[in-house]
Amino acid sequence: MNPHGRMATLLLLSTLFAGGCRGEMETGDPGLILDLAISPTPPAVGQARLIISLEDSAGAPVDGAEILVEGNMSHAGMAPVVDTALAEGPGRYGIADFRFTMAGDWVLTLRATLPDGRWVQAGKATNVVGDMGGGR
Repeated sequence: MNPHGRMATLLLLSTLFAGGCRGEMETGDPGLILDLAISPTPPAVGQARLIISLEDSAGAPVDGAEILVEGNMSHAGMAPVVDTALAEGPGRYGIADFRFTMAGDWVLTLRATLPDGRWVQAGKATNVVGDMGGGR
């Protein structure tokens, strides 16, 4: 095999190998269910309320979790918005003033970690509209 053929073969094999090593993103304990609602809907640039629920697979509320939320725009160049949810009731957590800094497509990633080490991660895509007026 000539040098060009060897190089092409190596590139092909490395591409296939790298693709085979990539797995799906881990989501944590399948027995935990994390859900997110955003108010207002649709969210606008400025403050929004995030309402988060955490349940087990039987639908029972799960308390005692630390829940972090990271918001990223779908394009590069923007700093992420990171906040921690506070417990509000059985299996219910919230962030009263999550700040969307720009209009456009956002992905919110939630990660809940329990004191026993179990965790679950979920994501939600949303479109943030421009300021609706009223000085949010």
